[in-house]
Amino acid sequence: MDIQKELEKIGIIPTRQLNIEERNYISKNIADKLATNVNELANSYNELYMRIFNCNMYYAKIDKKFKGVFYYYKNNTVYIDEEKDISEIDSYMIHENIHYLQNFNKIEKRDDRAGVCQFREFKIFGLGINEAIVQYITAKALGYKNHRINNEEISICTNSENHYKYMTSLIGQMMYLMGDKEAINSCIGSNDIFEEKLYNTFEKNTERIVRNFDDILEENNREDRNKEKIIKLYMQTQELIYTTYFEKMYKALNTTAEVDEQVDKMENYEQIIGKLLGTSVEENHFIQFKKEMNSKYIKKYMEINKNKNKNSLMVVYKNVVAGLINKIAEFIQKKIMRT
Repeated sequence: MDIQKELEKIGIIPTRQLNIEERNYISKNIADKLATNVNELANSYNELYMRIFNCNMYYAKIDKKFKGVFYYYKNNTVYIDEEKDISEIDSYMIHENIHYLQNFNKIEKRDDRAGVCQFREFKIFGLGINEAIVQYITAKALGYKNHRINNEEISICTNSENHYKYMTSLIGQMMYLMGDKEAINSCIGSNDIFEEKLYNTFEKNTERIVRNFDDILEENNREDRNKEKIIKLYMQTQELIYTTYFEKMYKALNTTAEVDEQVDKMENYEQIIGKLLGTSVEENHFIQFKKEMNSKYIKKYMEINKNKNKNSLMVVYKNVVAGLINKIAEFIQKKIMRT
């Protein structure tokens, strides 16, 4: 089947190619939003502009399910609904053009990745986490900030409440813990830098986390999607993320300053996690996990200072450990004042 027939089969009928002025407008505006609002791309305006300008862009009659813009990987082309006002550079326009930058056309060639996806025999591994990062970048490009949203079952933080909200919530948590430089670099540049950091951070749980993103994406794209299943997968993935990360970081603590940093990080992380509504403290896994980790941090304080001063363990316990307890208490007090 040729490309034209494949496009018609999925509901896309090309009408005409965009002219130079139209491509220039889209390229300038998308490159500007990415370079202005995504810190990691601040110095990439010229490269982004030229790459997007060289994209094959066509107006087309497009099935409404594609929301006005569609990137087709087989010919590495972006199709725009002929009724769409291109002066409005919206989420769909940026999202699909980021896919063009990733060049999924590689799936037909010998390259084994596009964005953060990896092409394995018979399937693409990491499609869900790739979609999450693309939408995370898209929302940042539009200036959207992380904020908390609620429904009747769950409260989550995301910078993209209208598109892939659960996946962008999870990727936002991972970006907070790991930093987002490598993820954005790999998403746009289609390299393995983020994959290496992912495996170094989450080790044996990495593939399970990535598969969960794939499962959330698959369920989200169903017409009869099961919201309860998505929320269950979301909570399972979130638990894997924070337990794996904080337990791994704990093992590497060597100074009291590093302990302080992890205490701070866990307290701040609590502000962006998803929370099931109507759950008691005893049923809240993160609260119980944080209590366990705080006990470990106190013991680690004692171990570090015992090694520094073996003759004054009691003084260490009274002074240093009390300092950490006060630090934890300060976070709790601030939280009470915010509510």
